[in-house]
Amino acid sequence: MIKRKYVVLVFLMLAVLFVGILFFLPHLLPKGEVVDHSYVSKVFNKNKVTQVELTLAEDDWEDILENPTEEEYKMANVTINGTKLNQVAVRTKGNSSLSSVARMEDSDRYSFKIDFDYYTDQTLYGLKKLNLNNQFSDATQMREYLSYQLMENMGLPTPAYSYMYVTINGQEWGLYLGVEQVDEVMLGRYFENPYGSLYKPDGTNSDLKWVSDDIDDYSGLNLKSEEQDEQALIDMLDSINNGGNLEKTLDVDQVLRYFAVNTAVVSMDSYQGQMKHNYYLYENDGKFSIIPWDYNMAFGGFGVGMGGGGRMNGDSSIAEENQNKNQNQEQQGLAPGEGGQGEDEQGQVHQAEMGNFDGGMGNSNLMSEDTINFSISEPVAGTSLDERPLLNALLANDEFKKQYEAYLEKIAEEYMTKESYQNTTTQISTLILPYVEQDPTKFYTTEEFLQAVQGDESLPAFAEARSESILAQLSGELEVESQASEVNNMFPSRAGGDDQEGQERGEVFQPPNGNEGNIDGEMPERPQGNGDFPQEGDFETPEGFEGMPGGEGRGQEEQPSTVKFKTSAIILYVGLITALLGTTFFIFLFKRRGR
Repeated sequence: MIKRKYVVLVFLMLAVLFVGILFFLPHLLPKGEVVDHSYVSKVFNKNKVTQVELTLAEDDWEDILENPTEEEYKMANVTINGTKLNQVAVRTKGNSSLSSVARMEDSDRYSFKIDFDYYTDQTLYGLKKLNLNNQFSDATQMREYLSYQLMENMGLPTPAYSYMYVTINGQEWGLYLGVEQVDEVMLGRYFENPYGSLYKPDGTNSDLKWVSDDIDDYSGLNLKSEEQDEQALIDMLDSINNGGNLEKTLDVDQVLRYFAVNTAVVSMDSYQGQMKHNYYLYENDGKFSIIPWDYNMAFGGFGVGMGGGGRMNGDSSIAEENQNKNQNQEQQGLAPGEGGQGEDEQGQVHQAEMGNFDGGMGNSNLMSEDTINFSISEPVAGTSLDERPLLNALLANDEFKKQYEAYLEKIAEEYMTKESYQNTTTQISTLILPYVEQDPTKFYTTEEFLQAVQGDESLPAFAEARSESILAQLSGELEVESQASEVNNMFPSRAGGDDQEGQERGEVFQPPNGNEGNIDGEMPERPQGNGDFPQEGDFETPEGFEGMPGGEGRGQEEQPSTVKFKTSAIILYVGLITALLGTTFFIFLFKRRGR
């Protein structure tokens, strides 16, 4: 009888294990294991402007506007191109752009983050989070778009992006750039394993300088994933700082492409500038890649330091002309007035200012000599290559430097040409101009927008001049003085003292009179007309174009759903199966002994 009781007990244990496998295991698996990427075409359609309608309780909306820097999530409903999701989370987002708009007296044009998965287990065609960027400091409203497009063209993993027109509680809030969140969903479009270690460096340690082999000494390398391979991170930091094998810890080709694009578009609100931020690091099978992020200050928008322009070999007159031009320009290298942040060596963030606030820098640096002739051999601003070990280690290797220069040549000859940018900006302008005109919160007037995308001080003019400079530097025809400078000369401290124009530090600079933003917190009246949004096909597409630029970039096409498994899920499966086999083996032995 006793033996039979044991047998019954063992069989009950076996039954419990089966129940666990059949019923509990699916609930223990991470959410979103079946990844749907159809949002790329359904949400980020570059051939049209996506409609985003947010609705939330008036008290919650007022709290967001009264306390924007708290970045507190509020529950809302959202309808995107007719598809409605209830109980999503929305909050303000941003660093310098957030604090700058918060100090403006006549604008509430904040950037927003929508988290579809925050309160309930749901996605928008697979998308978990959507960023709505207000395009602060960008009169062209194309800097970020064109930067991501170039990243795509150069084969880099790039978040999906497209233009979106936002309405909040029935009020038009304006034209934004929608950008996909960098997370496991986005990574799944480019990497076989999207569950590696994802970091977003900012502040302390974001320069990637060696501290020690203790992971706790790198607090600024903010982990954004559930998984973390600490040793892989230490190995990478060791290799770039202490002469290790870079190809063992880096996807060297990918990182070189990234720095080539960043250098070409002169994006110094990045690892290459004073702030050393706005990038992600992703570790996959022990090798790190860089994911691009935040480009509203590209094309020289952040400034590039005190360096002079360039000097053609054998021609001193050009150097003198450039020097005279630089002396007449506004001081370069500071973050835009109230629109940038400085960071001291202790990682403390403070605001830096320029002479006049213009919704940020706008278009003032686009065609400056410092921007056009930004160095490709020492591509840093407000710092030095020694202070940026990842870039320094790559450029110190002759083979890698040649590869980097080859990518710059490809960019200058194939992508960053005047004709290409004229066609691209014309097509984008055709699509978004009606929305720019009726945007009630825009930082710049329609006239300023048009001037920034056509003419002598425009993006096509920049592309022509910048590509010529890159090719001249590569051939040795043009020698460029480095824009690198001492770190603590770049940003004044917050406390004490006045700037050259006698403005008290921290004083809010107001937008120009042409700004059509909010007045006394009220939305301006809707522009005259029937109020209908332009539909796809209403505008004539320039000859030679098939769809919006960047629409066929790598990873942007609609992809089928895929199934991914985390390491923890695999371990759980193996553990249960092992226990099941062990129990079966125990019963088998028990029966044999009982004979």
